[in-house]
Amino acid sequence: MVKRNSHQTLILSFLLAPCTIAISLLVVAPLIYVGIISFLKFSPTDLWINVFTLENYKRFFFDSFYLNIIWITVKVGLITTLVCAILGYPLAYFLARTHSKHIEIFIFLLISPLMISTVIRIFGWIVLLGKQGVINKFLLLLPMVTEPIGILQTLPAVIIGIASILLPYMVLPLMSAIESIPKSVEEAASNLGANRFQIFLKILLPLSIPGLVSGSILVYLISISALIVPALMGMPKVRMLGNQVYDAVLVSFNWPFAASISIIMIFFTFTILGFYLKWVRK
Repeated sequence: MVKRNSHQTLILSFLLAPCTIAISLLVVAPLIYVGIISFLKFSPTDLWINVFTLENYKRFFFDSFYLNIIWITVKVGLITTLVCAILGYPLAYFLARTHSKHIEIFIFLLISPLMISTVIRIFGWIVLLGKQGVINKFLLLLPMVTEPIGILQTLPAVIIGIASILLPYMVLPLMSAIESIPKSVEEAASNLGANRFQIFLKILLPLSIPGLVSGSILVYLISISALIVPALMGMPKVRMLGNQVYDAVLVSFNWPFAASISIIMIFFTFTILGFYLKWVRK
């Protein structure tokens, strides 16, 4: 028996070896290299010099400008996650409970926007939300609106853009969690006098928490690293960490500072994932 287990372990190790080597070379090694660069001194001519310094991290944590960027990034992530959860629950419930023969079409329509370029979708929102866009033209028909409203280059515009892209990442885990809840539980609660809101609050919500947490983790982590949406719909008023990394690398060419921001984002991401895994174990 021990010999057989050793043989299975050897086969498993052999099968995992290519994936392990690829991840080590393409993911782990570059991250270690970025971490090393983050502790080096910036040089305008050589990008960096091999002098150890904590200046990159001090500059990030002790400057109100960058602290404000952190706050905006966190706020966008939290509000986007909340918006996706509010919009995603009804849609996920419908997809999980429907007996329609067109369920495959509904799911395809849900994920089909992911097949379209983010830039194209954002330009669509720019057309809708611009001062000459459809929404402003409709608002100008109202007597209380006398001039176009500046919706673009604001925090709500960025949240709208990111939420429209990440909504499927919330709906799919919620749909899976709701599908695992027996329909008879809802019927029993209804027979006992519970209304729809009580059924949702006391049955669906607690039992679908794993799906909600999984969707929230996906939406939040992707939203705080957004680059294209804040660049096209929020800049220059709304700047996030992804925009700051982009500018540090390709505008000011301060690679050590960009590396320090990247390491902070990675550390923040793994911290959230750690809390999530600890919660799942419990």
